[in-house]
Amino acid sequence: MTTTAPVSGIIATKEDVESFADSCVLLRSQWAHFMTLFEGSDLKRELLYTTAPTFFADLNRLFVEHLVLHICRLTDEAQTMGRKNLTVKFLIEHSDWSSAPDTLAKLKPISDSIHRFRKRVLPARKRFIAHLDLSAVRLDQPLGAASNDDWKQFWLDLQDFVQLMFRHHVDPNSLFHLNGIGGMSDADRLLTALRNAKLFDAVLNDQEIATQAVRAADTSKFATEL
Repeated sequence: MTTTAPVSGIIATKEDVESFADSCVLLRSQWAHFMTLFEGSDLKRELLYTTAPTFFADLNRLFVEHLVLHICRLTDEAQTMGRKNLTVKFLIEHSDWSSAPDTLAKLKPISDSIHRFRKRVLPARKRFIAHLDLSAVRLDQPLGAASNDDWKQFWLDLQDFVQLMFRHHVDPNSLFHLNGIGGMSDADRLLTALRNAKLFDAVLNDQEIATQAVRAADTSKFATEL
């Protein structure tokens, strides 16, 4: 049971919390890339998989595997194989809560919820990502699936956790809204570029329009050498 006194040994610092927050921002950014590219309409998926099917199928898998690994890293035990890990449990167990027992009381259920989500995705890391488990391969069934509601709750929990940690260690007046940070992904620019390329191909494949376009280019003053 977590008490207000930190576990003896290494004490969590302001810099530790900032580094943990940076890792959460990176995770959220990678999630935004994934959602922008691979979630949504069938037309979006068709755009990707008719452009470079092998590449985007591999990229989808890489994103999924890395997201699972990143989440499991953030939620590992405070110590494994004799080394400390910068995780949710480490920050709770190695912080001094003697002056903020109410904050600790808020963090405990948030941590429990985060680790319940970890349990959902952990089988995927253990049996398909960190290891290639023979029985899992032979069974050929997906592991680690979580519902949209589970994901939403995870992001809310992680945001609340970082916010409370920031206020305790960094700035008591801080407003660290993980899910509200702008500019997390510019993957939409890639989709726009691919869409424009498809539209351009459609124009070129129309013989009448293509002929007119070539004529217009030939009569342009820029058709001559500069």
